Amino acid sequence: MKKDDKQFYLVDLQILPEAIKKTIKVKELLKDGTCGSINEAVRKVEISRSAYYKYKDHVVSANSDKEDHFVVLFIIMQDDTILYSRILRRLLKDRNELISCTKTRMSGKFASLVVNFRTEESDLSLQYLKESLLDLKGIQSLLMKSGGEFK
Repeated sequence: MKKDDKQFYLVDLQILPEAIKKTIKVKELLKDGTCGSINEAVRKVEISRSAYYKYKDHVVSANSDKEDHFVVLFIIMQDDTILYSRILRRLLKDRNELISCTKTRMSGKFASLVVNFRTEESDLSLQYLKESLLDLKGIQSLLMKSGGEFK
């Protein structure tokens, strides 16, 4: 194997050396905002800065490709409580985190719905979500904004 070739393995955390476990913990503290700086995190975990810097670029969670996406849905729908309930159930079925939801009556039989949620789903899964919502009887139009694009 050449020096530049990289190989990757999934390894049980329990068998890793303590320095690598602590490096992972520091990265988690920085990512979730528990610690505001590397200095604070390495002190809290009791690892040297040099050990952290030695391993930080070589450890990553197996779930790190799942990044949070913030999504906004703009829906024109029939003003129907049952339809409103079905939309919310469909969104929450995939363990999306509802941030806000605003329903505004537009006319006698139509309403606008703006839903903000956070998800770990991929763009492909979001496209499926959009299609499944459009299949609900009573939705007139739907725009989805995720990552700066209207879909």
